Amino acid sequence: MADTAADQATKAEKVPLSRGDIRAKIFAAKKRKSKVVEFFGVDIELRQPTLGDVINARESTDRQAAVVETLVKYAFIPGTDEHVFEDADADSFKTMPFGADFIRVSNALESLTEVNFLGTTQSA
Repeated sequence: MADTAADQATKAEKVPLSRGDIRAKIFAAKKRKSKVVEFFGVDIELRQPTLGDVINARESTDRQAAVVETLVKYAFIPGTDEHVFEDADADSFKTMPFGADFIRVSNALESLTEVNFLGTTQSA
């Protein structure tokens, strides 16, 4: 099927981007998604992890450790750039009761990354 004159004019007007322009646009796109979730009775803001951290989480055989590491690195006081947790909190998480709060966090992380951190299908 032949293009109409309008289609041909539109194609002629659309100048392809250079390799440099394409790369600049891609690497400038650093706006991360975030989601506020309730975690043990308080709201925390989870931010979208980096590609590197998602790859590491997918390769991890310990899904719970992946959630803990992600919480430490990507949980913030809502609306701020202040982390809720620090590296030393990782061991404390491991002693906490596993339940709906961790499932909510896992579901939020899954919606931000499309990675199932806990390997579960249960929802809170």
